[in-house]
Amino acid sequence: METVNCKGLSFTYPETANPALSDISFTVEKGEFCLVMGASAAGKSTLLKLLKKEIAPAGEKHGELEIFGTAGYVSQNVEESIVCNKVRWELSFGLTNMGMSGDSIELSVAETASYFNLESKLDSDISTLSGGEKQMVNLAAVMIMKPEILVLDEPCSQLDPVSAQRFVQSLKRIHEDFGITVIISEHSTDDFFDYADSIMLLDHGSLYLKDRADKVLNRLKADNHPMLKAVPISYQLDLEKVKQHCNCIPHDRKHLPLRLPLAIEMKNVFFAYEKGKDILNGLSLRVYKGRINAVVGPNSSGKSTLLKVIAGVNQKYRGKLKMDGNVSMLCQNVFDLFTKERCGDEVRFGEITDFLEISNIENKHPYDLSGGQAQRLALAKVLERNVDIILLDEPTKGLDALLKIKLASLLEELCRRGKTILIVSHDIEFIGAYCDYASFLSRGRIITTAPRREFFSSVSFYTTAVSRRTGGRYISLKDLENEYENKNS
Repeated sequence: METVNCKGLSFTYPETANPALSDISFTVEKGEFCLVMGASAAGKSTLLKLLKKEIAPAGEKHGELEIFGTAGYVSQNVEESIVCNKVRWELSFGLTNMGMSGDSIELSVAETASYFNLESKLDSDISTLSGGEKQMVNLAAVMIMKPEILVLDEPCSQLDPVSAQRFVQSLKRIHEDFGITVIISEHSTDDFFDYADSIMLLDHGSLYLKDRADKVLNRLKADNHPMLKAVPISYQLDLEKVKQHCNCIPHDRKHLPLRLPLAIEMKNVFFAYEKGKDILNGLSLRVYKGRINAVVGPNSSGKSTLLKVIAGVNQKYRGKLKMDGNVSMLCQNVFDLFTKERCGDEVRFGEITDFLEISNIENKHPYDLSGGQAQRLALAKVLERNVDIILLDEPTKGLDALLKIKLASLLEELCRRGKTILIVSHDIEFIGAYCDYASFLSRGRIITTAPRREFFSSVSFYTTAVSRRTGGRYISLKDLENEYENKNS
């Protein structure tokens, strides 16, 4: 039995020449778990929003899109989804609007909170929750309405690895317990590629293929499709074969120099939004000049606040902060950077925008962009300032695998030109492949800073898929490929 039936669907945003979706046809069966894949701006978010009529974008639509049943929607931007101050109120909000009785609401809230392990948080202010807890509240508030179709647009993109795994397990449990239809978009496919009943791959607004994972993988390989870079690591490379070929090569434990010139030095820094509630709690950090430096850690550990203190947006109340050069920052919500009604007025279009593959958005309104396009426009705006120190808050959010590689190439070139990069990110795979130094931030303090290989081989949960699979011998796919090439050269 079908829950979604789509025939010849096309959609074009206002004042846009090229359609976001073009002649798409597919069905989703009741109880199906469908993973939607595609490059940035392939049309994934547009399609998912069209499945929820209350948030469907404005534009010109052709073709048929039949939805059999109610749809619940979970977005990547947690803050925009939550409407109430308290967890209890957030869970009861939709039921109250439906006119349900007080006793029935109380029962539904109680059992939903129990199912999602939120009982201890029911009377908490949502502002005090971590990002992972907020997203779990968001999911619970959707599920309490008993939708027949659950639509999720990159729900884990702003979660740390531990919180992301909790969310993934909860989502799989919901699917198995209730047989609900799930349609989810995620750039990181490791958790869903094998689990999904079907993979839907969008390519420049068209449907490339919708089929079982094995058939999609075979088609990608046959076509040598760029989205092969987006499938799980285990499908990209035979790790056992690589280890066998490389086992005579000593594991490179050589440290990068720890006496490099510093671009930023912080000593015993404190910052609080409210008196007595420190976000940065005696934080000390060294950021090495001309290198890609990264900070990882749990949601709500103070990573974004750290960047804002360095950028001068927030003022520390104690401690020392020294910087060698001027600073520009890419904030986590990139739409906060946009003040014009036309992308071409936000940034000078040319070499940088060409490199970031956004030349075609010059005449669009910034708020009509996909998440990946907005991320790249904001990045171009930051880079245009030609500063010495570039602060990046979740720079890979909304970027597909190929664009992440291009971003890494750009950051490495900036370092060769003497720029310093400081990234805070939950994208462990990106950081593990391309940073020079990594730091772990917890409860407002830096626990450790170490060269890339030393750092990621010493942690268990905040490490890469390759590191976990090889016991820390290799950190990234790039390391494996480099050693394989060296062995056979």
